[in-house]
Amino acid sequence: MRFLDVALAILVAFIVQTVLGRYFGFLNNYLDLFTVIAAIFGLLRGRVAGLATGTISGLLQDALSGGLLGFNGISKTVVGYIAGIAGRHLIVRTWSSRLLFFATMTLVDMAILAGVGYLAELPRVVGEGLTPLYLCIGNAIAGILLIRTVDRRPRIDSL
Repeated sequence: MRFLDVALAILVAFIVQTVLGRYFGFLNNYLDLFTVIAAIFGLLRGRVAGLATGTISGLLQDALSGGLLGFNGISKTVVGYIAGIAGRHLIVRTWSSRLLFFATMTLVDMAILAGVGYLAELPRVVGEGLTPLYLCIGNAIAGILLIRTVDRRPRIDSL
C-alpha cells in the first residue's frame, strides 16, 4: 500500500508539472511538486521513504526534462533524506511549522541545484529575480495542502 501511495503521488506530480505546465507556463515558476512529494514522504515516513521517493521523482524529472540525468535526482534525494531526519527529530505538526519546513526544503533543493550546476559549469540553474521566492511560497502552500491527503494518522483534536 505504501508503494502505491508513492507511485500515485509521483504520477499526480508528473501530470500536474508536465501536462498543466504546458498550458499554464507560469506554473513551473511557482511550483515544484517533485520536491514537495519527496519532502512529504520523508517527513511522514522517514529517511528511507524520503530518499527513495526523492530518487525516483528526481530521476523521472530529469528523464523528462531533457537535461542532465541525475541533476534533479541528487537534489530530490537529499531533500527527501533531510526531510526524514527533520521528521524524526523535529515537531512539524502546525501549519506555520510546515510552511517554514517546505520553504526550507525548497531552498535546500535550489542550493543543491545551484551547486551541482556550478560544478557542471552550466549557466544559471536557479531562476533569477524573485522566482526563487515565488517557488518557496508556492511549494510551501502546496505542501501544506497536500500533506493532509498523505497523512492518515489520527489527529489529537479529533479523538
